[in-house]
Amino acid sequence: MIYFIADVHGDISFAGLNEYIQKATDDDLLIVLGDVGLNFEKTDENKRFTEQFLSVDKKIALIDGNHENFEYLNSFPEEDLYGGKVRRLTENIVLLKRGNIYNIENKTFFVFGGCKSSPKWKEKGLWYPGEEPSEDEIKLALKNFEKYNYTVDYILTHKYEETLG
Repeated sequence: MIYFIADVHGDISFAGLNEYIQKATDDDLLIVLGDVGLNFEKTDENKRFTEQFLSVDKKIALIDGNHENFEYLNSFPEEDLYGGKVRRLTENIVLLKRGNIYNIENKTFFVFGGCKSSPKWKEKGLWYPGEEPSEDEIKLALKNFEKYNYTVDYILTHKYEETLG
């Protein structure tokens, strides 16, 4: 079974995450729809969260939001999985990459994470370059949609909102 949560924001006690960790079987997959917060803040609490999250022995796939350390996420090796490119964080945890279409449990999932941070987050220094989709990621998405005849079962994204002002 596939489960979904979003906006963990570096909180290991996040209810949906804890419930999945406690109850998931080897056949289950949790997809986090952005804002996991791995290595996002330079605090002891966020460091502990990152270590604990990456030690989870259940299957987890992430898409990125805007509260991600993209330099950190992009440091992991890339490989093919589910018919698309992923970054392998641990044996059980992967990052699904923007613009890819994945085949999971006989369903197709188009993934396009990212989000534009509001000025308040940027003023606090709580953002990383790479949060918004690049031209190459958009081209990849269009190429993959064409390959799948513009038809997928699900579209997975993180909230994308143009910030005014």
